[in-house]
Amino acid sequence: MTTAIEHTEENGVKVLHVIASMAPEWGGTAVTVAGLTRALAEHGVYSEIVTTHESEGKLLPVPHLTCHRFQRGVAARIWPAYARHLAAHLERTIADFDIVHVHGLWHFGGLIACRLARRKGVPYVISLHGELDGRRLRYKRSRKRVYRTLFLDRALRGATALHAVSAAERHHVAALSLQTPVFVCPVGVDLAQFDELPSQRHNALLWNYRQLQNSRVVLYLGRIESLKGLDVLARAFADVAVKHQDVVLLIAGRDEDGTLSDVQRTLYEAGVADRVVFTGFLTGSHKFAALACADLFVLPSYSEGFSSAVLEALAAGLPVVISEQCNFSEVEQANAGFVVPSKSGPVADAISAILANADLAKRMANNARSLIEAHYQWSVIAGRMTQHYVELRDAGKRLTPPQRLAYQ
Repeated sequence: MTTAIEHTEENGVKVLHVIASMAPEWGGTAVTVAGLTRALAEHGVYSEIVTTHESEGKLLPVPHLTCHRFQRGVAARIWPAYARHLAAHLERTIADFDIVHVHGLWHFGGLIACRLARRKGVPYVISLHGELDGRRLRYKRSRKRVYRTLFLDRALRGATALHAVSAAERHHVAALSLQTPVFVCPVGVDLAQFDELPSQRHNALLWNYRQLQNSRVVLYLGRIESLKGLDVLARAFADVAVKHQDVVLLIAGRDEDGTLSDVQRTLYEAGVADRVVFTGFLTGSHKFAALACADLFVLPSYSEGFSSAVLEALAAGLPVVISEQCNFSEVEQANAGFVVPSKSGPVADAISAILANADLAKRMANNARSLIEAHYQWSVIAGRMTQHYVELRDAGKRLTPPQRLAYQ
């Protein structure tokens, strides 16, 4: 299925974005592509998206561009986002673009796009989104090792450039000795979406979950999986709950790997299960309702690229407690929250420090919003990305296709 708009930027850079899915359930990568492409249009960049769909339900809206969606095949159970017709579409159209931008690793469409871009001499960029962090590479290690050996490492080495979302991620690439140029550009957020969060009176989440009423709320918003540090959060909240009797933990996300049952068991054994609300996956107005009723946000992740959830919490004016592995030291430099080791003790201490000091919490909340306004609005990020696209496009025009392929 293709949703199209008229191309009016004939003189701008033409970028083809390839992503496994634009469903919100696929996490920050889908949110990033939706926000980035919308902001790129303001900088004269014409974008199209090639992606897949199956049964995720509602996809993120991208009315500002052409989006080609292809039904996944049976093989998608083994190879994420496999779609035979997607490959055929790329074969026909990929040479029409100045740049191919692949978002994320491990998915069928991304690999095919890299292979075809090399063959046709089109510069391509791969956004890593934290997937080359050592801890993530060890997750499902055997399968990833085989995939890297057979397919992925060649795609990474053949890329015109790799896009890292943080300086830490660039170090992860260096450790793998890929020799591919790497540029750093963070993701952003649309600040206008957070200007009118629902009031308590109109917040449906408060009425659906009575535990949240007349309570201070500690929020976790994101995928529920082992690498997100929810085991740390559960133990930390057990300590916090003893000191602060009016505090409730709100966990909003979809269970990806069975982690939820372990978290629930820890909370039950600590005697604080009745002070925890699990909402499942939230998007749209429901997600904004969760941010509106929260007093602070926590992400004690063991491995992270650059979390969209942290950016959204900051944009909503929430103090944040994040782990060092979130690669966002600016949070502490701006006094918008605490950056701590992913251990229950430091996480609990940071949460308690914010809850115990209303003045500190207010200063952090104000600084959180200011940090986003100054550095992480999509308009700013898209301008930086446009510069990278132009440089890659212009360098590519000076080479014939055989020369572009010579370094592979």
